[in-house]
Amino acid sequence: TDFEKTEVEEYDHIYYLSDNETKIKATKLERLVNNGFDDEEGYYRIKKNDHIASDSAIEVIGKGAFGQVIKCLDHKHKELVAIKLVKNQKKYYYQAAVEAKLLLLLKESDPDNVERVVKLRDYFVFRNHLCCVFDLYSINLYEFIKMYNYQGFEYGLIRRFAIQLLSALRYMKYLGIIHCDLKPENILLKRKDKSGIVVADFGSGCLENEIVYTYI
Repeated sequence: TDFEKTEVEEYDHIYYLSDNETKIKATKLERLVNNGFDDEEGYYRIKKNDHIASDSAIEVIGKGAFGQVIKCLDHKHKELVAIKLVKNQKKYYYQAAVEAKLLLLLKESDPDNVERVVKLRDYFVFRNHLCCVFDLYSINLYEFIKMYNYQGFEYGLIRRFAIQLLSALRYMKYLGIIHCDLKPENILLKRKDKSGIVVADFGSGCLENEIVYTYI
């Protein structure tokens, strides 16, 4: 599109461009909202195989008040990733900047990638949306519990989860980070057939000396 002809000039390398069939065909009225890329609530309008920077979108794997998480193919590294697209609204953009700050601290303090927290691979702004790139993990613990009809798990598995969770909390305490939203939905299995977990979604988090919410 004419818009994309100016957009690609911002990049040194292009690894993927979607074809015209995958692009959102915005009406004149829809183009009044962020060139037609957003819906009326500020969510980015996702279409399969459309490009996000030079990654291609496959499917939406999560959606909340903050925005969406998209399963994508990273064409530069030839691997699947998860990209969190924050809603195009000022209050969410501000909180996402706080989250990015926490994620960078978590990553820089763990160069060997041994701590049980998600690691930020990259971040960028695309069409007025802050985007954070992560490894693609499996389902969250709530979905895992649901798979077994909420019957719970055997003691050994609960023990393995608990040890990893406590280790992650100890690491966050060491860095002075408060997660603020720890629940099964925000704990991800690394692989569906293994017991390794990571704590995810620091979108409500803050540093101990920079409390954001009055209820903490």
